[in-house]
Amino acid sequence: MFAPAIAQTVEWGNQQKSKGKLSYAQVLGENASGIFLARARTSDFRSEIVLEKYKSNLTIETAKDVYEPSFARTERIIITESGAQQFLSVKNQTIGKHELQLVSYDNALNQSIPIVLFNYDVSTLSSDRKITIRNSVDKRNFIIAYLTESNEKGKSILNLYVFNAQFQLKVSRRFPVKGFVNDLNLVNAECDAYGNFYGVVSMPRENVKGKDRGVKQFLFYNYQIATDNMLEYDIGKDSVYVNEVALVVNNFSLKVNIAGFYSEKNDEQCAGYFFYKVDIKTGEIEAVKYEKFDISFISKASTSMSGSLPSLSNLYVRKLVPNNEGGVTIVAEKYYETRQAYTFNSGGFPQTNYRTIYNYDEIIVVTTNNDGSARFKHFIKKNQTSVSDGGYYSSFLLLLTNGNIGIVYNQNVQEDDDVMMVTINNKGILDSKVLIKGMSYYVSIMPFESRQVSFNSAVITTLKDKRFCLMRLTF
Repeated sequence: MFAPAIAQTVEWGNQQKSKGKLSYAQVLGENASGIFLARARTSDFRSEIVLEKYKSNLTIETAKDVYEPSFARTERIIITESGAQQFLSVKNQTIGKHELQLVSYDNALNQSIPIVLFNYDVSTLSSDRKITIRNSVDKRNFIIAYLTESNEKGKSILNLYVFNAQFQLKVSRRFPVKGFVNDLNLVNAECDAYGNFYGVVSMPRENVKGKDRGVKQFLFYNYQIATDNMLEYDIGKDSVYVNEVALVVNNFSLKVNIAGFYSEKNDEQCAGYFFYKVDIKTGEIEAVKYEKFDISFISKASTSMSGSLPSLSNLYVRKLVPNNEGGVTIVAEKYYETRQAYTFNSGGFPQTNYRTIYNYDEIIVVTTNNDGSARFKHFIKKNQTSVSDGGYYSSFLLLLTNGNIGIVYNQNVQEDDDVMMVTINNKGILDSKVLIKGMSYYVSIMPFESRQVSFNSAVITTLKDKRFCLMRLTF
């Protein structure tokens, strides 16, 4: 079934009844044979996963429980042209360590025999047991990175593995990082077409006292395969507080962009954005820019209460979009949580409990030139509030095509309302229209679980008339 919406086409799959325990669904990707989804009972998609395969017309073809031995958890599932690649951590009782295993599924979901990529001591990982797995855009290189304790006091180890498309090991290296492992976080990691590694690690800022205690600093790491060398750069400067960082590999200009937001004090008030440009071949930083937001933009984007100074706060980078000239577009969102107390009676006695309120508000878009200076800035007003649902229907889905940016979101996450689409072209012209009218269908999209699957198509998970339904948006 097709229905035109603005200059786009919307295609609907068949509506499905809720699958009980498998209440979460995530689009993994699409290849020439069809679309792949993961179903799970929890939103982290770590265990009890069912892999579903859909035809290109959004009708289901087959489904299979993924491989899950005892003492295992899935780290990630990546879709390639040959099928699905499942990475999972499994405890080997014989050697007393964990193994990172790879299980391949062909396009008919036939499962291969698991292979061991490497083993590690889980007791040396940080408390969140974070293992980061990334692939290059062409999926010819895969990097796996994680932080562990070091035998040297006050230091940790950045563990790095690089594999080719056949998952043959290209690099296995360990690099010292200052700081205790539970104080560190591998914030971002990316892999380019050569298999080079780029990552940002956050850690407590050194030599700070009083009100600045606990302030973070960010280090950029770049491993160059050709020279077998790890480069380290400090992101930030003494006069500002960097509070949000993201990075992206720019395959057009062979650069890496690092960008985010900074404050002038140790608070959540955003004063401006910053930009770094790194050359992929040499690893050298070619451009650095810190640009303060002008008061007119802050006033336009601010939700300050009447009588207070306009300000921006709680901004999180959702995506960095590289452009052909070496610049980048920062797409960010205001997000914060609040707790609300409520009282109820239990056995005739009043009881107090708390609920979490999830707030996803304004979207900020900043596009830079190749030197980091601002080409244009936009503010998109959005106010999404929900209670005790993890913000499942909040935020937005970002679409990219021909230099244009599309932002799709539910206008009202607590009621059946319109699904909106905002487009911004490469000249900074913004247009906002209704993609799906609430009076036509009762539709809510699930932005976090949806995905752009090709240069002009996205597969979106939705609730349509209270039933799960896939939607393809072609633009």
